[in-house]
Amino acid sequence: MFHKTSLAKCTAPQTVRCPLIREDILLSLRTLTLLSASLAVALGSAAPSRAQEKELVVVATGGAFEQALRKNFYEPFTEKTGIRIRPVAASNAETWTKVKAMREANAIGWDIVTAWPEDLVAQADSLAKLDCSRLTNLSQAVDGACTERGLLRTMGGVSIVYDAKRFAQGGPQTWADFWDVKRFPGPRAMPNAGAPWWPLMAALMADGVPRDKLFPLDLDRAFKKLDELRPSIAVWWRTGDQSMQLLRSGEVVMAMMWSGSGFVLKDQGLPISVVWNDAVPNIGYWALLKGGANQDKAYAFLDYYLTRPEAHLTFANAFKYDTSNRNMLALLSPEDRAARGSAPENMAKMAVIDPAWIAANRAAVIERWNRWLSK
Repeated sequence: MFHKTSLAKCTAPQTVRCPLIREDILLSLRTLTLLSASLAVALGSAAPSRAQEKELVVVATGGAFEQALRKNFYEPFTEKTGIRIRPVAASNAETWTKVKAMREANAIGWDIVTAWPEDLVAQADSLAKLDCSRLTNLSQAVDGACTERGLLRTMGGVSIVYDAKRFAQGGPQTWADFWDVKRFPGPRAMPNAGAPWWPLMAALMADGVPRDKLFPLDLDRAFKKLDELRPSIAVWWRTGDQSMQLLRSGEVVMAMMWSGSGFVLKDQGLPISVVWNDAVPNIGYWALLKGGANQDKAYAFLDYYLTRPEAHLTFANAFKYDTSNRNMLALLSPEDRAARGSAPENMAKMAVIDPAWIAANRAAVIERWNRWLSK
């Protein structure tokens, strides 16, 4: 169990607001350009022929994250079942743009996609309802891991990550610090990865809004605060690999980035610090596309994903992301446990997201974000 955490109530779209429930706070709640050939497969006649083969197409972010999924889950699943997995790398925005095109062409060429909590609401028409009774290994997952349209995959955060050697007296610990370019000088990086509410939430917290009272987002106030920091934003990163390279090269001294990417850099020997204070929860689900030709094989993979805690541990240790395997958590050392986003002391510091508000306002927020970036 995630200590005093439960997922049991998150079973329907209207309750996707609670991907994590803390004892005192409800936590409501990611990349490479797709090859043109991928779209051709998705929209062309390859989908039916692919269904006749033993192959699943699984969409997640690329780079080191995909490599870890491949090593710990995809390849062992293929060895056990003979079903090949073809990974596709896509950002969140790219994923749903492609899914929309597939639906319009009536040619669903993907099987399993990565979804965020707000996607389970906003993209419900594109997602198949999950029959949790088909997952025979569900008892190996944390409570409530199987929701109406998604199976809990990973949990982490979008955090302040900084180069500790640049700040001998201590680096930024809050979003107000991140905005303080006099006290903490140097170029920054922030995400432009399909979820503009992340930097908007950071801006509001930097402006004094409590982390549990961010929604509904005051967009005028958030963009005004972003205007202040914009001259110091050297790069608006799009992929996890890009954000990591920015810190490796020294192009930036700090970034708002996925906590897992920060911990990878730290494990590589870089003097990196990851800050959980006011981090934005980052929850990933496996979701099945409605109309997919390989539903049985997709269920087989989801069921397999829930097993083998040692594989989950290897994966989790690489990224410091928790997964939905309850037995993996018991294998963590106290030190590793303390670094996880689901540790009670870290959960208590995280911002609270309202996925239902994001789902209802997503298009308008993204449109305004794109206009602001293009100025």
